[in-house]
Amino acid sequence: MPRAAAGEAGITLSERQPGSFVQVQSWPDTVAKASKVVDKQAGEGVTIMPVGPGRWQIESDAAGLEETIRKAMKPDVGAVTGLTHARIIITASGPKVDWVLASGIALDFASMDVGDVALTAHHGIPITLRRLPDLPNGDRAYDLAVFSSYARDFWGWLERAGEEVGLAVA
Repeated sequence: MPRAAAGEAGITLSERQPGSFVQVQSWPDTVAKASKVVDKQAGEGVTIMPVGPGRWQIESDAAGLEETIRKAMKPDVGAVTGLTHARIIITASGPKVDWVLASGIALDFASMDVGDVALTAHHGIPITLRRLPDLPNGDRAYDLAVFSSYARDFWGWLERAGEEVGLAVA
């Protein structure tokens, strides 16, 4: 598949494996306690994404986040699930990124603010989508956390969908 030069592409894709990716689920009567444990994880290189009532997905550049949270979270407060090896993060950006993503994901991308998170899907492939800050040139950007077993198929769809507007891989 022909690639566009980075400055000419409508969408640019890159992928990475997170250092840590963890899901925390509290029980109905322990949301406040679990929230305190989750909030203590905030810092440089850590992204906390609320994905439901008393549920968070937390990504960190560093390894070991699952163990840190497990030590801080008592089992009667919530469950900690390590997802580090179960997720690949695909970053999609560019002047046409909203158009390309909307061609296969049913979200109103134009209304998403920086930091907004959505649990969504593309043809049955679950996705945790997070709106990133705009790039210096003003282009919009998103992180899409995809199950690693679906990442190749999802990446292939992004390539095919991006062909029309020009695709670059960083």
